[in-house]
Amino acid sequence: MMKLRRYLIAAMVPALAFVSCKDHGDGTNALPQISSDAELFRLVTDQEPFMIYELFPRADSVASGTLNGSTAHQPLVRVSMNAVALGALQNGSLPGGTDFPDRSIIFKQIMMSGQTVLYAIIFKDRTNSLSANGWLWGEYYPDGGTAYSVTARGSGCTGCHAREQGPQHDFVRTFERQN
Repeated sequence: MMKLRRYLIAAMVPALAFVSCKDHGDGTNALPQISSDAELFRLVTDQEPFMIYELFPRADSVASGTLNGSTAHQPLVRVSMNAVALGALQNGSLPGGTDFPDRSIIFKQIMMSGQTVLYAIIFKDRTNSLSANGWLWGEYYPDGGTAYSVTARGSGCTGCHAREQGPQHDFVRTFERQN
């Protein structure tokens, strides 16, 4: 019996070490290396599913209309963020002079007639060669198809995100929708 117990403990230690090193999406482990649209989509749908994200604080759960200088993401949007991004906020705002930490995800669902038709995702990774302004920028259909590729390095996104209050909020314009 004692041999069996020792054997089970010896077998469990590597398994427990593996589980404790697993990325739980809390920002404490190494960044996932995103080099493709499939990897970013998998991150927000499987590895750290957007369904567990919190709604953007002090913003309507579903917003309509455009932000000044932008006609993107029509007609309705629902914006949420992962725990890493949420943890960077103080009283629902990004403190002046700070940026979101790496691993932050801002996730926007673009909705039409009550259905989500597109996901717009930004993932903070300052070291990634595909990033622009420190973010990976991608847009995907709910089935995983790519509408806007991370390989475009935000070229179709950063122009609008650099307008108005974007730069002072690390290029996240949803702060302009807060109540």
